[in-house]
Amino acid sequence: MIKQIPEIFTRDFEHWFKIEIFRRVLYIFVLINTITLLPIAADLWSYHGMSGTRWDYSLPIWKQISTSFLNVLSHPANATYSWVYILFIVGQISFLVLGIFRILPKLSALAIYFFTVNLNMKGALMFTGGEVLLNLMLFYLIFIQSSDTSQKWKARFWIDRNEKPVFSLLQNTLNNSFYWIILIQVCILYFFSTLYKLLDENWRSGDAIMYISNVSAYSSGAMRAVFSESHFLSLVASYAILIYQGFFPILVWIKKIKIPFLLFGVFFHISIAFGMGIFTFGIVMCLVYLPFLSGDQIDILRKRLRLRRS
Repeated sequence: MIKQIPEIFTRDFEHWFKIEIFRRVLYIFVLINTITLLPIAADLWSYHGMSGTRWDYSLPIWKQISTSFLNVLSHPANATYSWVYILFIVGQISFLVLGIFRILPKLSALAIYFFTVNLNMKGALMFTGGEVLLNLMLFYLIFIQSSDTSQKWKARFWIDRNEKPVFSLLQNTLNNSFYWIILIQVCILYFFSTLYKLLDENWRSGDAIMYISNVSAYSSGAMRAVFSESHFLSLVASYAILIYQGFFPILVWIKKIKIPFLLFGVFFHISIAFGMGIFTFGIVMCLVYLPFLSGDQIDILRKRLRLRRS
Protein backbone atom coordinates (compact mmCIF):
# COMPACT_ATOMS: atom_id res chain seq x y z
CA MET A 1 0.00 0.00 0.00
CA ILE A 2 2.76 2.42 0.98
CA LYS A 3 4.65 1.61 -2.23
CA GLN A 4 1.59 2.68 -4.27
CA ILE A 5 1.46 6.18 -2.78
CA PRO A 6 4.16 7.67 -5.08
CA GLU A 7 2.23 6.33 -8.08
CA ILE A 8 -0.76 8.52 -7.14
CA PHE A 9 1.37 11.57 -7.86
CA THR A 10 3.45 10.37 -10.79
CA ARG A 11 0.87 8.48 -12.88
CA ASP A 12 -0.67 10.04 -15.98
CA PHE A 13 -2.94 12.91 -14.99
CA GLU A 14 -6.50 11.68 -15.53
CA HIS A 15 -8.47 14.76 -14.57
CA TRP A 16 -7.47 17.26 -17.26
CA PHE A 17 -10.97 17.62 -18.73
CA LYS A 18 -12.74 18.51 -15.50
CA ILE A 19 -9.91 20.71 -14.26
CA GLU A 20 -10.01 22.69 -17.51
CA ILE A 21 -13.79 23.02 -17.15
CA PHE A 22 -13.29 24.15 -13.56
CA ARG A 23 -10.59 26.62 -14.60
CA ARG A 24 -12.74 28.05 -17.38
CA VAL A 25 -15.84 28.42 -15.19
CA LEU A 26 -13.78 30.04 -12.43
CA TYR A 27 -12.20 32.52 -14.87
CA ILE A 28 -15.61 33.42 -16.33
CA PHE A 29 -17.01 34.00 -12.85
CA VAL A 30 -14.07 36.26 -11.90
CA LEU A 31 -14.50 38.20 -15.15
CA ILE A 32 -18.23 38.74 -14.60
CA ASN A 33 -17.64 39.63 -10.95
CA THR A 34 -15.03 42.26 -11.83
CA ILE A 35 -17.20 43.78 -14.56
CA THR A 36 -20.18 44.09 -12.19
CA LEU A 37 -17.95 45.85 -9.64
CA LEU A 38 -16.60 48.43 -12.11
CA PRO A 39 -19.13 51.14 -11.04
CA ILE A 40 -17.62 51.09 -7.54
CA ALA A 41 -14.06 50.23 -8.60
CA ALA A 42 -12.55 53.41 -7.16
CA ASP A 43 -14.14 52.80 -3.76
CA LEU A 44 -12.94 49.20 -3.69
CA TRP A 45 -9.48 49.32 -5.20
CA SER A 46 -8.07 52.85 -5.33
CA TYR A 47 -5.56 53.86 -2.68
CA HIS A 48 -7.98 56.45 -1.24
CA GLY A 49 -11.03 54.21 -1.56
CA MET A 50 -13.47 53.26 1.19
CA SER A 51 -11.80 49.89 1.78
CA GLY A 52 -8.68 51.59 3.15
CA THR A 53 -5.15 50.21 3.06
CA ARG A 54 -3.33 47.51 4.97
CA TRP A 55 0.40 48.10 4.74
CA ASP A 56 2.90 47.27 7.47
CA TYR A 57 4.99 50.41 7.85
CA SER A 58 7.13 48.81 10.55
CA LEU A 59 8.87 46.49 8.07
CA PRO A 60 10.89 47.38 4.95
CA ILE A 61 9.43 46.03 1.73
CA TRP A 62 12.15 43.40 1.32
CA LYS A 63 11.15 41.85 4.66
CA GLN A 64 7.48 41.62 3.80
CA ILE A 65 8.20 38.98 1.13
CA SER A 66 4.94 37.71 -0.42
CA THR A 67 2.81 40.28 1.41
CA SER A 68 4.30 43.12 -0.60
CA PHE A 69 3.94 41.13 -3.85
CA LEU A 70 0.25 40.45 -3.20
CA ASN A 71 -0.59 43.82 -1.68
CA VAL A 72 0.82 46.25 -4.24
CA LEU A 73 -2.29 48.43 -4.29
CA SER A 74 -1.81 49.29 -0.62
CA HIS A 75 1.76 50.48 -1.13
CA PRO A 76 2.16 54.10 0.06
CA ALA A 77 3.49 55.13 -3.38
CA ASN A 78 -0.06 54.73 -4.71
CA ALA A 79 -1.12 57.76 -2.70
CA THR A 80 0.50 59.76 -5.49
CA TYR A 81 -0.23 57.41 -8.39
CA SER A 82 -3.91 56.82 -7.66
CA TRP A 83 -4.57 55.41 -11.15
CA VAL A 84 -2.51 52.26 -10.56
CA TYR A 85 -5.61 50.24 -9.63
CA ILE A 86 -6.97 50.80 -13.15
CA LEU A 87 -3.91 49.04 -14.58
CA PHE A 88 -4.62 46.06 -12.32
CA ILE A 89 -8.24 45.89 -13.46
CA VAL A 90 -7.22 46.09 -17.12
CA GLY A 91 -4.48 43.50 -16.54
CA GLN A 92 -6.84 41.12 -14.78
CA ILE A 93 -9.57 41.38 -17.42
CA SER A 94 -7.07 41.04 -20.27
CA PHE A 95 -5.47 37.88 -18.90
CA LEU A 96 -8.85 36.44 -17.93
CA VAL A 97 -9.89 36.69 -21.58
CA LEU A 98 -6.63 35.05 -22.64
CA GLY A 99 -7.10 32.34 -20.02
CA ILE A 100 -10.69 31.65 -21.05
CA PHE A 101 -9.53 31.07 -24.63
CA ARG A 102 -6.46 29.12 -23.45
CA ILE A 103 -3.96 31.54 -24.97
CA LEU A 104 -0.62 31.51 -23.14
CA PRO A 105 -2.20 29.35 -20.39
CA LYS A 106 0.75 29.29 -18.01
CA LEU A 107 1.41 33.01 -18.16
CA SER A 108 -2.33 33.73 -17.98
CA ALA A 109 -2.77 31.57 -14.89
CA LEU A 110 0.08 33.34 -13.09
CA ALA A 111 -1.05 36.83 -14.15
CA ILE A 112 -4.69 36.16 -13.24
CA TYR A 113 -3.61 35.08 -9.77
CA PHE A 114 -1.35 38.12 -9.31
CA PHE A 115 -3.91 40.72 -10.40
CA THR A 116 -6.88 39.04 -8.72
CA VAL A 117 -5.17 38.58 -5.35
CA ASN A 118 -3.98 42.18 -5.34
CA LEU A 119 -7.50 43.43 -6.09
CA ASN A 120 -9.01 41.13 -3.45
CA MET A 121 -6.42 42.14 -0.86
CA LYS A 122 -7.09 45.81 -1.46
CA GLY A 123 -10.86 45.44 -1.12
CA ALA A 124 -10.68 42.78 1.60
CA LEU A 125 -12.68 44.77 4.18
CA MET A 126 -15.63 44.91 1.79
CA PHE A 127 -15.43 41.30 0.58
CA THR A 128 -16.31 37.87 2.00
CA GLY A 129 -14.51 34.60 2.57
CA GLY A 130 -15.34 33.68 -1.01
CA GLU A 131 -12.49 35.84 -2.28
CA VAL A 132 -10.04 34.03 0.01
CA LEU A 133 -11.09 30.64 -1.35
CA LEU A 134 -10.98 32.07 -4.87
CA ASN A 135 -7.39 33.22 -4.31
CA LEU A 136 -6.39 29.73 -3.19
CA MET A 137 -8.03 28.02 -6.15
CA LEU A 138 -6.37 30.39 -8.62
CA PHE A 139 -3.01 29.72 -6.97
CA TYR A 140 -3.40 25.94 -7.19
CA LEU A 141 -4.45 26.16 -10.84
CA ILE A 142 -1.15 27.85 -11.72
CA PHE A 143 0.56 24.50 -11.27
CA ILE A 144 -1.93 22.30 -13.15
CA GLN A 145 -0.79 22.73 -16.74
CA SER A 146 0.08 20.90 -19.93
CA SER A 147 3.70 20.37 -21.05
CA ASP A 148 2.72 20.92 -24.69
CA THR A 149 3.67 24.44 -25.80
CA SER A 150 2.76 24.08 -29.48
CA GLN A 151 -0.82 25.31 -28.94
CA LYS A 152 -0.12 28.22 -26.58
CA TRP A 153 -1.00 30.91 -29.17
CA LYS A 154 -4.04 29.13 -30.60
CA ALA A 155 -7.38 30.35 -29.24
CA ARG A 156 -9.56 27.45 -28.09
CA PHE A 157 -12.71 27.84 -26.05
CA TRP A 158 -14.45 24.47 -26.19
CA ILE A 159 -12.79 21.61 -24.37
CA ASP A 160 -12.70 18.20 -26.01
CA ARG A 161 -13.76 15.41 -23.66
CA ASN A 162 -11.05 13.17 -25.15
CA GLU A 163 -8.28 15.77 -25.19
CA LYS A 164 -5.03 14.26 -23.94
CA PRO A 165 -2.25 16.84 -23.57
CA VAL A 166 1.40 15.99 -23.16
CA PHE A 167 2.64 15.86 -19.56
CA SER A 168 6.23 15.52 -18.47
CA LEU A 169 7.03 13.54 -15.32
CA LEU A 170 7.40 16.77 -13.33
CA GLN A 171 4.17 18.20 -14.72
CA ASN A 172 2.31 14.98 -13.95
CA THR A 173 3.54 15.19 -10.37
CA LEU A 174 2.47 18.82 -10.07
CA ASN A 175 -0.90 18.17 -11.68
CA ASN A 176 -1.76 15.22 -9.46
CA SER A 177 -0.48 16.93 -6.32
CA PHE A 178 -2.38 20.18 -6.78
CA TYR A 179 -5.52 18.37 -7.95
CA TRP A 180 -5.63 16.58 -4.61
CA ILE A 181 -4.72 19.76 -2.77
CA ILE A 182 -7.82 21.42 -4.26
CA LEU A 183 -10.05 18.60 -3.03
CA ILE A 184 -8.42 18.45 0.40
CA GLN A 185 -8.63 22.25 0.73
CA VAL A 186 -12.42 22.13 0.42
CA CYS A 187 -12.64 19.30 2.96
CA ILE A 188 -10.46 21.23 5.41
CA LEU A 189 -12.65 24.31 4.93
CA TYR A 190 -15.77 22.36 5.86
CA PHE A 191 -14.05 20.65 8.80
CA PHE A 192 -12.99 23.89 10.45
CA SER A 193 -16.28 25.60 9.58
CA THR A 194 -18.10 22.84 11.46
CA LEU A 195 -15.63 22.93 14.33
CA TYR A 196 -16.06 26.67 14.93
CA LYS A 197 -19.84 26.39 14.63
CA LEU A 198 -19.86 23.68 17.28
CA LEU A 199 -17.96 26.00 19.60
CA ASP A 200 -20.80 28.52 19.29
CA GLU A 201 -23.74 28.04 21.67
CA ASN A 202 -26.18 29.47 19.13
CA TRP A 203 -25.33 26.73 16.62
CA ARG A 204 -25.47 23.99 19.24
CA SER A 205 -28.89 25.20 20.45
CA GLY A 206 -30.20 25.53 16.89
CA ASP A 207 -30.88 29.26 17.20
CA ALA A 208 -28.15 30.38 14.78
CA ILE A 209 -30.28 30.65 11.64
CA MET A 210 -33.06 32.39 13.55
CA TYR A 211 -30.65 35.00 14.92
CA ILE A 212 -29.00 35.50 11.51
CA SER A 213 -32.40 36.00 9.86
CA ASN A 214 -33.12 38.83 12.29
CA VAL A 215 -30.03 40.75 11.15
CA SER A 216 -31.24 42.74 8.16
CA ALA A 217 -27.73 43.06 6.68
CA TYR A 218 -27.45 39.27 6.38
CA SER A 219 -30.96 38.19 5.48
CA SER A 220 -33.49 38.72 2.73
CA GLY A 221 -37.20 39.21 3.25
CA ALA A 222 -37.86 35.56 2.39
CA MET A 223 -35.30 34.34 4.93
CA ARG A 224 -36.75 36.55 7.65
CA ALA A 225 -40.27 35.35 6.87
CA VAL A 226 -39.26 31.70 7.22
CA PHE A 227 -36.78 31.69 10.10
CA SER A 228 -36.98 34.90 12.14
CA GLU A 229 -39.66 33.67 14.55
CA SER A 230 -39.46 29.89 14.21
CA HIS A 231 -37.10 28.08 16.54
CA PHE A 232 -38.11 24.70 15.05
CA LEU A 233 -37.24 25.64 11.46
CA SER A 234 -34.05 27.28 12.67
CA LEU A 235 -33.16 24.10 14.56
CA VAL A 236 -33.75 21.93 11.49
CA ALA A 237 -31.74 24.25 9.21
CA SER A 238 -28.88 24.73 11.69
CA TYR A 239 -28.41 21.00 12.26
CA ALA A 240 -28.80 20.19 8.57
CA ILE A 241 -25.92 22.56 7.88
CA LEU A 242 -23.81 21.13 10.71
CA ILE A 243 -24.41 17.56 9.53
CA TYR A 244 -23.70 18.43 5.89
CA GLN A 245 -20.49 20.31 6.60
CA GLY A 246 -19.30 17.91 9.29
CA PHE A 247 -19.73 14.79 7.16
CA PHE A 248 -18.65 16.37 3.87
CA PRO A 249 -15.01 15.16 4.13
CA ILE A 250 -16.36 11.59 4.38
CA LEU A 251 -19.56 11.39 2.33
CA VAL A 252 -18.28 13.30 -0.70
CA TRP A 253 -16.14 10.28 -1.64
CA ILE A 254 -19.07 7.84 -1.73
CA LYS A 255 -20.09 7.58 -5.39
CA LYS A 256 -23.66 6.37 -4.82
CA ILE A 257 -24.69 9.42 -2.81
CA LYS A 258 -22.27 12.02 -4.16
CA ILE A 259 -24.65 13.72 -6.61
CA PRO A 260 -27.65 14.19 -4.25
CA PHE A 261 -25.24 15.10 -1.48
CA LEU A 262 -23.59 17.84 -3.55
CA LEU A 263 -26.99 19.02 -4.82
CA PHE A 264 -27.93 19.71 -1.20
CA GLY A 265 -24.69 21.68 -0.90
CA VAL A 266 -25.54 23.69 -4.00
CA PHE A 267 -28.97 24.50 -2.54
CA PHE A 268 -27.33 25.46 0.75
CA HIS A 269 -24.77 27.78 -0.83
CA ILE A 270 -27.24 29.32 -3.28
CA SER A 271 -29.35 30.11 -0.21
CA ILE A 272 -26.33 31.83 1.33
CA ALA A 273 -25.70 33.76 -1.89
CA PHE A 274 -29.23 35.08 -2.29
CA GLY A 275 -30.79 34.62 1.16
CA MET A 276 -27.93 36.19 3.12
CA GLY A 277 -26.50 38.38 0.38
CA ILE A 278 -23.03 36.78 0.64
CA PHE A 279 -23.01 36.27 -3.10
CA THR A 280 -19.38 35.62 -3.99
CA PHE A 281 -18.87 33.10 -1.21
CA GLY A 282 -22.02 31.16 -2.08
CA ILE A 283 -21.22 30.96 -5.79
CA VAL A 284 -17.52 30.10 -5.34
CA MET A 285 -18.47 27.28 -2.97
CA CYS A 286 -20.76 25.86 -5.66
CA LEU A 287 -18.00 26.11 -8.26
CA VAL A 288 -15.43 24.23 -6.16
CA TYR A 289 -17.70 21.18 -6.29
CA LEU A 290 -16.75 20.67 -9.96
CA PRO A 291 -13.42 18.89 -9.24
CA PHE A 292 -15.30 16.39 -7.05
CA LEU A 293 -17.36 15.24 -10.04
CA SER A 294 -16.16 12.69 -12.56
CA GLY A 295 -15.42 13.67 -16.14
CA ASP A 296 -18.54 11.82 -17.28
CA GLN A 297 -20.74 13.67 -14.80
CA ILE A 298 -19.36 17.03 -15.90
CA ASP A 299 -19.87 16.07 -19.54
CA ILE A 300 -23.52 15.21 -18.84
CA LEU A 301 -23.99 18.49 -16.99
CA ARG A 302 -22.39 20.44 -19.86
CA LYS A 303 -24.62 18.73 -22.45
CA ARG A 304 -27.75 19.45 -20.43
CA LEU A 305 -26.81 23.12 -20.17
CA ARG A 306 -26.30 23.24 -23.95
CA LEU A 307 -29.73 21.70 -24.55
CA ARG A 308 -31.41 24.23 -22.26
CA ARG A 309 -29.74 27.12 -24.08
CA SER A 310 -30.89 25.77 -27.44
